Amino acid sequence: MSRPQITFLSEDDMKAIHNASLKVLEKTGVKVMSNEALDILKRCGAKVDHGEKHASIPGSLVEEALRRAPKTIRYAARNPKYDFILNKQEPHFCVEGMPPFVLDGETGKRRNSTSEDVASFSVIADYLDHVDLLWPAVVTTEVSEPMQGLTEFMTCLRNTGKHVEHEALNASNARYQIEITSVIVGGREALKRRPIISAVACTISPLTYDGGIIEGAIEYGKAGIPVVVMPMPMVGTTGPVTLAGAIVANNAEFLGNLVILEFANSGAPVVYSAGAGVVDFRTGSEIASPEGSLMHLAISQLTHYYDLPNEMVVTGGTTSKLLDMQAGYERARTILTHILIAPDIALGIGGLERDLLMSPEVLVIDNEIIDYALKFMRGFEVNNETLAVDVINRVGPGGIYLGEKHTLEHFRERWMSRLSDIDSFETWQKKGAKSIAEVAREKVKEILATHKPAPIPEGIEKEISWILKRAEAELR
Repeated sequence: MSRPQITFLSEDDMKAIHNASLKVLEKTGVKVMSNEALDILKRCGAKVDHGEKHASIPGSLVEEALRRAPKTIRYAARNPKYDFILNKQEPHFCVEGMPPFVLDGETGKRRNSTSEDVASFSVIADYLDHVDLLWPAVVTTEVSEPMQGLTEFMTCLRNTGKHVEHEALNASNARYQIEITSVIVGGREALKRRPIISAVACTISPLTYDGGIIEGAIEYGKAGIPVVVMPMPMVGTTGPVTLAGAIVANNAEFLGNLVILEFANSGAPVVYSAGAGVVDFRTGSEIASPEGSLMHLAISQLTHYYDLPNEMVVTGGTTSKLLDMQAGYERARTILTHILIAPDIALGIGGLERDLLMSPEVLVIDNEIIDYALKFMRGFEVNNETLAVDVINRVGPGGIYLGEKHTLEHFRERWMSRLSDIDSFETWQKKGAKSIAEVAREKVKEILATHKPAPIPEGIEKEISWILKRAEAELR
């Protein structure tokens, strides 16, 4: 199969980035706001200053951590038919998560998100064929902060049979998530075999690890739950202004975190991610730009160099606040460009305004763009059957191929739109002259009215309710 693809960093480029990252970790070091993580680093041979919360990590520890890290990771799901493997060969798509606003399809206005929105997005994601996993799509702004994370987490699990990815800001939250999912799958050993959740652990750029987040990540690693380490350096503000320098900063933050997780629990499943971005220096706001895409493509290639699973932010490239032409062309260009480097997980579908705003209609439209992009990514075969010389000879000059057996055998291979308008003007008018936003809105309503994800069994729900009551008493 001949497949289009993007690779542009040379082997020497990747070695240079790797070596520069090792120098940063050993000479500049990292700030670690957790005594538990500092103790782990000290035991494995890093130079640690507990008073300054600082660690210098030698390259030998990084190389050992890379050897310990799994090269493939299973992402299981509550419904086993949605299980998949991160193996660096095909992309899987994840709903963008955690913005506090929704673009209301009925009013066209931006409003605060709620638990009901988390549930609706989860049902839509459960229905769409190119959504493989999801973050809680938005924040439950009506829920008090101590229980927000667990509420979002449980709302997702109840409304989809697919893999759920979330985060925990401390070890206590992580332990509750682990306890709940262990009940669902039948115990902690079953959860290790089939982790139905994963967790994002963001670093604080530059070169800082939050204590609660890193301790939560350690808990996940011990339980065999995949941890997605996501540095987020911004070019020229929390990272160097040059793209290569920002990539080095991103890479150093990831590798330092990897050392902590692999020496806390050898073989912990860790996924390389990146939230590196570009800002408008006039305002300080993050923007969509060619440089942002280049960084993510380069970092994705770097993860292949390390032979590690990766999760890349590939569709959060629109700054539009509406479902308009800007949103369409910016999302299409980022999805199509980034898919050509085949990230294990492509993050960001459904978002607007640099992922501060979610739209169910955008989520449905993104599914259509992904369908097109996947077809493009697959390329085409060149063999005796597809070269069709015999058919060309048989039809001859001035002939037509429509009735040929060869056409009947292969015409279904052609991509067909499932949402976009491809009718004539007259037919489009007869159908109501609808815009793509209107068509997507109708699809959203249809999904929410007819699609019913399989519920969590009643007995398990009762057990989970007791866990949540205990969590509420502790966390409040």
